[in-house]
Formats: sequence, C-alpha cells, structure tokens
Amino acid sequence: MILGPEAVTAFVDVLKPLVLAERQAETIETHEAYLRFREGQKPLNDSVLGTVRAMVAQIPDVDLDDMRELYGVLLDHPDLVATVSDRAVTSAILNEAWVRLNGWTK
Repeated sequence: MILGPEAVTAFVDVLKPLVLAERQAETIETHEAYLRFREGQKPLNDSVLGTVRAMVAQIPDVDLDDMRELYGVLLDHPDLVATVSDRAVTSAILNEAWVRLNGWTK
C-alpha cells in the first residue's frame, strides 16, 4: 500500500469526529430534531469531506487501486467500526468525499 500507518492514523483522526456525531444521531427520536441536528453538524460534515478529499488528492502517484485499498483498511479500522452503523457511515463519507477523484465511484 502506498500509505503507511501514520497516514492511516491521520485519516482515522479526521473521520472519527463525524462517525461519532452520527452515533449521536441514532438516538434522536423525532424527524424535526434529527433535521436540526444535521444542520448543526453541517460545518463538521463539510470539513471532514473536504479534508478527506484533499488528503487523497495530495498523495503523490495515488491511483484508484490505492484508494480502494485505503477504503478497505479504513472500513476495518477498530476506531471506525465500533458499531454496525459506523462502517456504513465511514463508507458513505469516503464515497461522498472521493466521488470522481481518480475514477472513484460509489
């Protein structure tokens, strides 16, 4: 893999706050409260998506195969898969952040 453990840790550090925020969303009881929560999380969401995209874009010679490998490593990382929904959230974040980057598709 093109990335070492330090780089993987950097990705985890960026992704984790949004994964944790999504865990909070699971406890919201009404649709209206959920919409308010999502609106309050928009700056975090936008920041994480932009940062994760930029992190990949800044890796020299990264290609689609490297991104697929990183995706798999992140989806298996213990800090990002504590709950069943964590894996889905991590996947959704990466797919949204990387869409059309080096040929990435959902």
